[in-house]
Amino acid sequence: MPVRRWSLPLLVTLLATSAGSLAAAGPPAQPADQLTTAWHDGALRTDPAGLVSRSDLVQEGPAWRAYQAMPLGNGVLGAAVWAEKGFSAQLNRVDTFPELKSAGRLVVPGLDPLMRAADYTGRLAMYDGQLVQRGGGMSARSYVRADADQFVLEVTGADPGKTQTADLKLWEGRTPTADATGAVASLAETFRDTASGSLTGAVAALTARARDVSASVVDPLTVRITFRPNADGSFRLVVGVPSYQGGDVATAARRAVTESKSKHLDWWHAFWAKAAPMRITSADGTGEYVEAVRTLQLYTMAASMRSPVPSTHGAVVRMFSSAKDQADWAQDSYWHFNLRMIISTNLGAGIGEFNAPYFRFYLDRADLMKKWTHDHWFNAQGTCVPEFLRYDGTGDGCDNMSEPGWVKRILSSGPELVNNIWWQYRYTGDRKLLDRAYPLIREIAEFHLAALTPGEDGYLHLEHVNALEVQWDTNDPAPDLAAMRVIFPIVADLAQARGDAAFAARLRAAVEKLPPFRTVQRGGEEVLAWSGTDEEAHNTQNPEMEVLWPWGLFEETSELMQATYRQRVYPQDKDWGMDTTWAARLGLADEVKRLMLKGIQDFQIFPNGFTVHRTGREPVRQQSFYNEWGGVVTTGLQEALIQSYDGVVHVAPAWPSEWDVAGSVEIEGGHRISTEVRDGVPSLVGIEAGSRETLRVRNPWPGQQVRVIDSRGQTVVGPVGDDVLTVPVLANQSYVVERVAVPLSSFKHVRLTGEPASAVKTVGTRMLGVPKSEPPMLSDLVTVRTPDKLSNLVKAQPGAEIYVDRSYKITDLPAELTGQAMVPGSNDDSKLTAPADYLTLNLTGPATVYVAYDPRGENDWWPAWLSTFTRTDQTVGTTDQRLLLFKREVPAGQLALGPNSGLEGKGNSSYLTFVTPR
Repeated sequence: MPVRRWSLPLLVTLLATSAGSLAAAGPPAQPADQLTTAWHDGALRTDPAGLVSRSDLVQEGPAWRAYQAMPLGNGVLGAAVWAEKGFSAQLNRVDTFPELKSAGRLVVPGLDPLMRAADYTGRLAMYDGQLVQRGGGMSARSYVRADADQFVLEVTGADPGKTQTADLKLWEGRTPTADATGAVASLAETFRDTASGSLTGAVAALTARARDVSASVVDPLTVRITFRPNADGSFRLVVGVPSYQGGDVATAARRAVTESKSKHLDWWHAFWAKAAPMRITSADGTGEYVEAVRTLQLYTMAASMRSPVPSTHGAVVRMFSSAKDQADWAQDSYWHFNLRMIISTNLGAGIGEFNAPYFRFYLDRADLMKKWTHDHWFNAQGTCVPEFLRYDGTGDGCDNMSEPGWVKRILSSGPELVNNIWWQYRYTGDRKLLDRAYPLIREIAEFHLAALTPGEDGYLHLEHVNALEVQWDTNDPAPDLAAMRVIFPIVADLAQARGDAAFAARLRAAVEKLPPFRTVQRGGEEVLAWSGTDEEAHNTQNPEMEVLWPWGLFEETSELMQATYRQRVYPQDKDWGMDTTWAARLGLADEVKRLMLKGIQDFQIFPNGFTVHRTGREPVRQQSFYNEWGGVVTTGLQEALIQSYDGVVHVAPAWPSEWDVAGSVEIEGGHRISTEVRDGVPSLVGIEAGSRETLRVRNPWPGQQVRVIDSRGQTVVGPVGDDVLTVPVLANQSYVVERVAVPLSSFKHVRLTGEPASAVKTVGTRMLGVPKSEPPMLSDLVTVRTPDKLSNLVKAQPGAEIYVDRSYKITDLPAELTGQAMVPGSNDDSKLTAPADYLTLNLTGPATVYVAYDPRGENDWWPAWLSTFTRTDQTVGTTDQRLLLFKREVPAGQLALGPNSGLEGKGNSSYLTFVTPR
């Protein structure tokens, strides 16, 4: 049954919480005198460095492929780092609108010996915000400074007598200004938005702290510095990437690489000291994997969410891209639906300050959204927040003057914004945010009041609106009815406190006239309906489940809600599905675990932890890293461990019994609730109070006698056996809920820590970290001049991947080709009929060049240039198609091969090229 939605006094002052940590996870149940806990002297004690290092991404081999790139960032500037060409780092700012084009790619060939060393090791060390790589007597430490928009690469062990180069480069289609002045090389470009007239841009400036440094312009898209390492074999590269809107490039570049004293490590260590920890252990390693997903999500938030705008667009975190300027979706706009899970993640993890870009984005555009509303919604009052909002304040949504569509009439985004502002205040005590946001909050509530239409049944209805993207022209969507039931009382209280009694009365009266949720039969059970009509579905969201999260109007005892969950039409088929949180709120511990592991298998295809939007994808074909699944997992874990949305603190209400956990979750009021769970049973519950309040805490041990003690050991509550405890707490004071039979005094104190990850983590076919793999082949005979994407030679052998954009492999090939250089193909280019020099090879000596062609093109689309080759009776077997082999004897020099197809619009698998000495 529905529970009463409650709000606490508006003027409560939430003070800072004390440093948090948690109880140590331990072995299965033992005698009490052998149990351990990290709670000591009124607080939980942790070793953040050891704990975070458990989740480091280990590189057992270098990340040779761009999709394996490791993310680094400072919230404004991001980098994707991998091993191509020795060392590659694509640099991306969060604000180069409208297309978020990259600032460029750093390439350092001199690190190739490190990457190819037999003793190579690598690690994304999240506690330090650094990627550390070692091998062959060299080391490379790279990071984006937390306190400056600078990418830094520190190298030791280089040959002091060998001249090195480092390039900054862009690619076809870009038009930078290239400059080389003294020891600084730079690329600068600006971007004018034709729609808004705004001007953005970036300069990427490169220099070295080394000997004999000089800069040069290689070509219009490439600049270079040349240098010798210091006498001890060390050098330091600095790439400054500030915002740039024009002006003297040399001056901007010089300023960009000017360094101040770094506070990088201090910043990252302070972040991890504040973040709520969570350590999960399990017999099969799945718990540790999920823990790492959560740690990566917190790391990603710290590395990407510190600018005036959010870092994700349709869940694509563009600032960590390694795919040049390619990305899914519109990079100039934001879907609210894809931002919400990171808000809940950050609040529960005690890092709510990283929600600031989200709030700034909407609040800074309040006037623009109001204008948009009145231009696109007939008879509008107040402000509607478009579900799809461009960075310039224009949108696609809040529009009833055009035909219904995907986001045209979604109205629930505005109430979600109101709810998130309210929870941000309740969690963090940010009164300035609440005061600044109140005018917009009021405008959003005013819009919804005006949009309601009285019906003959006496209720107020929303008509001709969306139910998310599922139904496009329906009435009374479940998310909207739930939203108004929640936000109208909140806004009424805020209005009343500001002397606006009339508006408060209108809101309270409207709540009483909202229609009940409609129910329907589905799968033989009565369930909540998506809306007031049965209009067909256009997308795979579950609108009816929104009433549970984010709106919290039902809880686990509701059979209607349990049935609605069981019969939901679209169970977690996209990475944004909040199914794990719904399962947690319904007390379904086994479902929480099952859904998390299924989602990892379905979506987390990249070894850096990022995901794709939907199932059935392979990493070599994807251009975008998504990060919303990490928010889904983290929110689900937090809700499974600690819940308080219904006004009662629930401890481990849906925690999987196969996972032992020691963890903390922040709740409203600024309180940090910590516990350890072994074999499904909590041992202790710690409360680090953030404000003066009376908490209601469900007894974690039903039927057992419990008491609450403060940090001095004095009894505050109990002993009692009540189902729900009433616990008065004071700000900055600590409390323990303990069993009378197993008190805190019976536990031995052991600080929570961990050992650094030592291997790639795996669950099923998914992994976190980079395994060893065959490096790109080095050849004295052949190099690829164009295209750049085919420039990494592959050693021809069974198991070798044959395309740069597919995962097909060689199964068999002639003996004379085994171990020779192969130029992989690009299946995305299979239908190209130009240019004539599609593939250009540089040959240092006479060679035999083979091309392996798809037989399906014979007498159809094979190109004319293939006739210059001699057909053999040999073939190359692949997991895609058996290919026919052609060959040609060629002299040293340059050789151009044409496109795959000779007929417009035709072409199957792309050809492969093999080169052998003659």
